[in-house]
Amino acid sequence: MRTPPVNGVTTGSDDRLVSVVIPVYFNEENIPVTWAALAATLNRLPSGHRWEVVFVDDGSGDASYQRLEEVVAAAPERVRVVKLTRNFGQAAAILAGFREARGHCCVVMSADLQDPPELILEMVGRWAGGAHKIVIATRAEREDDAPARWASRVFYRLMRRVAVPNMPEGGFDFFLLDRTVVEFVNGTEERNTFLQGQILWTGFRPEVIPYTRRKRALGRSRWTVTKKVKYFIDGFVTYSVLPIRLITGVGLLVSLLSFGYAAVIFVAKLAWGIPLQGWAPLMIVILLLSGLQLVMLGIIGEYLWRNYHETRRLPNFVVEGVLAADGERHAAVRD
Repeated sequence: MRTPPVNGVTTGSDDRLVSVVIPVYFNEENIPVTWAALAATLNRLPSGHRWEVVFVDDGSGDASYQRLEEVVAAAPERVRVVKLTRNFGQAAAILAGFREARGHCCVVMSADLQDPPELILEMVGRWAGGAHKIVIATRAEREDDAPARWASRVFYRLMRRVAVPNMPEGGFDFFLLDRTVVEFVNGTEERNTFLQGQILWTGFRPEVIPYTRRKRALGRSRWTVTKKVKYFIDGFVTYSVLPIRLITGVGLLVSLLSFGYAAVIFVAKLAWGIPLQGWAPLMIVILLLSGLQLVMLGIIGEYLWRNYHETRRLPNFVVEGVLAADGERHAAVRD
């Protein structure tokens, strides 16, 4: 089996090539430590396997790219660095890494060593048997603070219930994809993608490996609450029609209550001559209905905005350049 081509180039070894894709955003402290641990692990892959690492600098504002240049200089045949023009988000950075990766399989992991590199050996072993095209490392436990653990639990529990039913309970960011799945992901043109949902949507039954996610030792996470909320909305809107159905259900319920209230007023006035009047009840009804309408318009707006974004066909990311053994290649736009 020969390594799949990338940018028109095909390597000639019959060994299986394992690509590791790592998005990087403000990780200057972690890169040297992560690279050392990762290289030591990948050198233990069984015979018949080769490896490469594709780092994607997602518009870092610190010295991350300089640290990555040092890694390329130390291992030019093993490492390539994709530099994006700005911060496009973690999912876009992973997609950029997939476009550059040449492996028969691709492993995605974080740059901060919260994902244990040694687990890659087990993931590759389960994939190499040929029975699994997707191998997921799911978080059975987390060493993070209680608020982070609670937020993650709620996020994935809601996602399982309303959008992606086959999502592992602990979610996943650390996973391996066969080249077949990578090519599918590369071939899609979805903007604002919810990558985990897209992977599980393919229908390939994933092999799941539980692990304990480590506490971040160096630096601070840039995965802010705002980004988490947007990512949740992307998954919620993309893979669920529940919000639209809720709008229909709430509309029907309010209509029934309105008709019931109108009947009460009519009967009270006609049968007993009791006029129901007053400023407070009127304002309550107006404010309630106005609030419901605004919420419903907001939900519809989320769907419409994503449809509009899809029709614009803007690329998911823009590559400024690729740093590799043969020197830095020219910039490119990828969608």
